[in-house]
Amino acid sequence: MISMQETIIINGTKEATEAIRSVIDAQPDSQSQLTERKNLDGSAAAWIVIATLAAQTIPHVLGFVKDYVASRQVKKLQIGDWMVENPTPEIVERFLSAMDGQSKSKENNG
Repeated sequence: MISMQETIIINGTKEATEAIRSVIDAQPDSQSQLTERKNLDGSAAAWIVIATLAAQTIPHVLGFVKDYVASRQVKKLQIGDWMVENPTPEIVERFLSAMDGQSKSKENNG
């Protein structure tokens, strides 16, 4: 079975992105990079995690990300073509449900 890879981009506070990155790096076949985005005056505007991980690990990572979303420490979340600014836990839940539905559909058709 070929495992599908997905790119995830998370924009948030330093604390949140460092914690999320450690969870991503603990997943098998995952790679991540943490970058600081600065304002024009040189001050830190946000921290960005860019990671490639196996599609089946996304629900686990998003479950962890949801806690930081709830505390408003994640400002932007992008997974593949799906992107949302100022996400809420409910939006993350809907995305997870949609992923679960797609997964079950593929199993039934596949």
